[in-house]
Order: sequence, then structure tokens, then C-alpha cells
Amino acid sequence: MPEFGVLTLATDGDYLKAIGLALSLRVTNPDVPLAVACSASVAEKVGRFFDHVIPEQAGLRGFVHKVYLDRYSPFERTLFFDSDVLVFKDLQPFVERWKGRAYCACGDYLSEGVSPFGLDRAMVLSKIGKNRLVFIDGAGHAYFEKPACVEVFETARKVTAHYRELAGDIRYADEDVMAIAMTMLGLPPAPDQDFMARYLSARPGTMRMDAAHGMCEFIAVTTGRPFAPCMVHFAANEAAVPYTRQLLALFKKFGAPTQGLWTQGAQDWWAWNIRLPIHRVASWVRRQLGRA
Repeated sequence: MPEFGVLTLATDGDYLKAIGLALSLRVTNPDVPLAVACSASVAEKVGRFFDHVIPEQAGLRGFVHKVYLDRYSPFERTLFFDSDVLVFKDLQPFVERWKGRAYCACGDYLSEGVSPFGLDRAMVLSKIGKNRLVFIDGAGHAYFEKPACVEVFETARKVTAHYRELAGDIRYADEDVMAIAMTMLGLPPAPDQDFMARYLSARPGTMRMDAAHGMCEFIAVTTGRPFAPCMVHFAANEAAVPYTRQLLALFKKFGAPTQGLWTQGAQDWWAWNIRLPIHRVASWVRRQLGRA
């Protein structure tokens, strides 16, 4: 079993993004082995860009695959990334910081409020007997080590099996499930906020990004200071055009076919700029009608 490597998941809908992640890692971490878990049909499209191709477990759907990462990873120490991530720095300094942890992701704690997926944190805390809940929404990554991580993932799978009882009738989200599992086991989130960012972390007009040459820097919205993250998570389709341009540059650098990238980008742009606002308005209208 290789000591350390990177793992991601790929589907028919996001396999081009998984290839982009792999290519960004070839720029910045050329000696790190890469693994992908996917179906046989997807493996035919992405296999040549990865060192290990792991058959996904039959019968699982969507985000549920993420509570089986311990079974997918061929590495002793694994850094998992969502497919819609680009990496801009050497991973080793961060991996050394987290060495010895069973499982961790960058985040914080919260005791109240509702997660982006509808999880009522105070309600869940009352059910599991804790006073604060790990918060890792939008992290897009996780670090874990075998065999210590097995307990974390087994707990997450139990939470998944009883998710409605714990969380109510809401959308399933792996971030919330892993946050609950970490809280139950007393595992803290990682405080390394210099590791990750999202595109919207940048003050408008300050983002300078070139994934083909491993460069990303901007002025952070929260601090007003220069920031150069290790990774950027293009979550929720929030930056379809800049992200597509980065993918195009990476694919061209490595001679990979670019077919489908602009179509994917257009779909992501539609999802963020049209479908999401319509959904928000419709949800607001339903709430108002329910109060009438």
C-alpha cells in the first residue's frame, strides 16, 4: 500500500472536472500518486490521468459515496479532494501538519443555525448530547489515515443509515454527516485556513489565477489581505467562466481533449445564475404562502 496519495471521485457528470484536478496536481505535485473511484464507463474516460482506478461500490448514489472513502483509498495516508478543486501548491507541508490525525478537514465549530443543506445544528446537538458541532461546509477536501479512520467512516455510515431520525426530512449532505461523526467522536477540524479557498473568497477584481503554472493569489474578502491558497474549491457552480478557462489551459498544457468543457461551463453558469435564483424565489414564495 503506498504511503500517501490523493483520491477523488468521478461521475459521468463531472469527470472532466476530475481530470482537471488531476492535471493541476501533475503541475504542482508531480510525484504524488493519484487515485479515482468511479464506474467502469467513467474509468474509460479518466483512467489514463490517474495512477489507480478504483471501482465504485454498487448500490450507492451521489454524496453517499463519500462515507466510503476509506474503502476506496489505496493509500495509508489520503488527501481527498472533490472533483471541482484545483491545487496550486505542494501538498506535503500541509500533510505533515495533519499527520497522526484519523480524519480532519479545515473548518470550525458552530452551535446554532442551519447548514446550507437544511441541518438544524441545535436540534442535532440535543440528540447527540454535544454542545457544539463541527462545521466543514464547502471544504471540498479531507485528510485521513488508515486504520484509524475506519471508526470515523463507520460512524458516518451509521449516521447515514439513521439520517432522517437525526436530521429530519432534509437533503442528504456528506459535509453534515461527516461533521456529525467528527463531533460524536470528538475529532476537531483543522485550523489551517491558509490551505483552502473558494473563488468567492477573493475581493472582486483581485483574483490572479493560473492553474497551468501553479499560481493563485488574491485579496481576501474577510481580511483585506493578500492570500495564496493551496487549493481552490469551485463549489456550487459559483465561478463557471473562470473555472472553465482554467480547465481549458490545463487540458491544452497536457494535450488532453477539450471537447465538452465549454458545454459543461455553460451548464454550470446556468445552474448558478439562472436556476439557483429561480429556486430561491420559488422557495420564498412557498414560505409566504405557507404563512398566509
